[in-house]
Amino acid sequence: MGMNSFTGLRITDEYEVNAVRHEYQKLVRDRVPEIIKASGRNCDYRTLSNAEVLLALQDKLLEKANNFAKNPTEEEISDIMELMDAIVDKFGFEQMHIDYLKLKNRQAKGGYQNNTYLIFIEDEQ
Repeated sequence: MGMNSFTGLRITDEYEVNAVRHEYQKLVRDRVPEIIKASGRNCDYRTLSNAEVLLALQDKLLEKANNFAKNPTEEEISDIMELMDAIVDKFGFEQMHIDYLKLKNRQAKGGYQNNTYLIFIEDEQ
């Protein structure tokens, strides 16, 4: 038994089960480990501390935003919205205050309905 340096796969005896391990190291939805195990595969996971989950949620938001940029679907938006709910909860934000800030910003700066794209700002010297 050894390691194939070209493919990175383990070379096993004829009767040994050859499993391929995929590293993720990322926050997933609560039932994902259960779903993986129900499919007959094995996985390892742990519960993050409160401090760790705040960082993991930020990483997940970037991941999901990139996913949406590549594939703008309702499914991707639903994931982002679910994630935003978790962020509001875990960071201890108040939804009512967030809604107030959205309204305040919309009144002060407008929304995104007019498709306005800023090209540049020129300052006087």
